[in-house]
Amino acid sequence: MAFNSLQSDFLEAMRNYTSTVAVLSAEHNGVKQAMTATSVASLSLDPPSMIISVNQEASIYNILGKGRNFCVNVLSSNQVDLAEVCSKNEEESRFEVGSWSAFNNIPYNSDSLINIFCLCFDLSEQTTHTVFFGEVIKIINSKGSTPLLYREGRYIG
Repeated sequence: MAFNSLQSDFLEAMRNYTSTVAVLSAEHNGVKQAMTATSVASLSLDPPSMIISVNQEASIYNILGKGRNFCVNVLSSNQVDLAEVCSKNEEESRFEVGSWSAFNNIPYNSDSLINIFCLCFDLSEQTTHTVFFGEVIKIINSKGSTPLLYREGRYIG
């Protein structure tokens, strides 16, 4: 894919933008999916809510939707293996790395630094990606670790 100058500058800027690494996880009609993501942010404190951005070609895309639950698993610095497997097309092995549990049928990684469970209340389609808006319904905060970061195309633990 050829990029114009603005797109190239944007890619370079985003590579230098350090992000906390999360794995999004969800289940719908008995199908579980998980995907590594850095396009995750808090939206509001009242009510507590999050936004996530997902490529419309990602395997988790059809699992997500308005009125459906998802979890933002904020990875700890020792979870590079989970970040890597959830960023590849190895869907069958994503739930074999680390410890996975479920809360109200929402799969979550219990080894993660933070688990933020959300109910999607709205979405906005934007060209190749969709932004999902989630109201927070539960949070699990673990103690004693630092988050996994991503910058310049590599994980920083």
